[in-house]
Formats: sequence, C-alpha cells, structure tokens
Amino acid sequence: MNKENLLDTREAKPISLNASEKIRIERPKAGEKIEIFVKIGAIRIGAEEKETGTDLTLAFACKSDDCKFNYPRDLEINVEALTDTTYLVRKTNTSKPNESDTIVDWVIQLHMVRQERSLEDRLMKLFYLLTTRLGKRTAKGLLLDHTLSHARIAEIIGSTRSTVSRTISKLRKTEQIYIDDLKNQLLLPVH
Repeated sequence: MNKENLLDTREAKPISLNASEKIRIERPKAGEKIEIFVKIGAIRIGAEEKETGTDLTLAFACKSDDCKFNYPRDLEINVEALTDTTYLVRKTNTSKPNESDTIVDWVIQLHMVRQERSLEDRLMKLFYLLTTRLGKRTAKGLLLDHTLSHARIAEIIGSTRSTVSRTISKLRKTEQIYIDDLKNQLLLPVH
C-alpha cells in the first residue's frame, strides 16, 4: 500500500453528500494545497466566478483518481456530488517536485474537448473522457455510472442545453451511445 496516500484521520473527517448536493471548499492558507480523496462515488469540482456568479466545471474525481490542486486565486471552489458520495479534504503544504495539479490537467483535457469542430464530436470526446477517467470497462463498452444534466454538458462543451439535448437524441438513435434513464448510466459501445 502506498503510504503517501494514507490520511491521518485526525486531519480529515469524511464528508458525505447526496447526489446533486454542493458544498464550498474553504480557501486554504497561503502555500497550502487541497487534496480530495473520494472514498465512495464521484464528484464534480466547480468554481464560481465572484463577479458574475458563473458556475464553471473545472475537474472531476472518483475513488480511483485522487485530486490535488492549488486553490485558484479569484474563484470560489465547490464540490458537487454526481452520485451519493463520501470524500475527505485535506490541506497540505507538502509538494513533491513535478507533482501535477488535477484542476490544470482536467482544464486542459476539457479545453481539448471544446476544440472539436462539430457538436457531435465534442459530445463524443467528452463522453469518452468521462467514461475512461470516471467509468469502467464492461463487455458491452465503457460505462459511466452517472450522467450529467444537459445544461451541465452544454456548459462544459460550450453550447446550449437544447442543442445538446437534440444532439444526444441523435447519438442515441444512431446507437453511438446508450443511456439508461432509470439507472442514470451512459454506455459507449465497443465497436
């Protein structure tokens, strides 16, 4: 077991959120980093721009993907539970050389999604990114155990909710994706 990833339980208490609940992360002291360790579920890390109140998606995290980042200066960071979730937050001032910043990594990947010319391509690239980072491989394809609202997807890919809804319907009809509305799951089939 990697001892560097073990948490001292005196430092961090588990936080449990129901799906769709949101909580703000307290700003750390200067020089401290935030570390989030998801124990159960999946989270979206968002930011609220102070002047406009705009809610932006910065990153996602799940059990297999610890999240370590520097708290951005002009943003308020929040955690939104995509599923029923339990996680720990720790503030640390230890930094390893060449340690990556989860938010920077995700922002770059989400920016690459937005570079696709067609909305269909942006959606498929986003779904592939989410299923490979947060989902699991099954015999039928890549499975994401939770879906995002069409409004949230539109925010991420730079579109409107109605256009995203129409495009998702088209992708479902052409069997490029399968969505189980009852289980709130998305499947990218193996081709």
